[in-house]
Amino acid sequence: MIFVSVVQRGYTESQLYGPFKTVEEARHEFTDSVTRGDDGDETKYTFFEVKNEVMKEVGYVLFYDECDDKDDFKEEYFLNV
Repeated sequence: MIFVSVVQRGYTESQLYGPFKTVEEARHEFTDSVTRGDDGDETKYTFFEVKNEVMKEVGYVLFYDECDDKDDFKEEYFLNV
């Protein structure tokens, strides 16, 4: 099972979504067609896999909305799951 945590810069609360069957399904739902963070703020989507009752981070997508010196506001990294 895959879960996605969404955190916005400057906010103390986070949101958790899921479960999804695959990372690809979760990425399609949250980040595939997105080019900026929520409300123009830096937003991080962290993807977790729960397998055999153990949760581990498998990747993230980070939107740097508040950076003026970047051409690409989207950074992503995923382990091979």
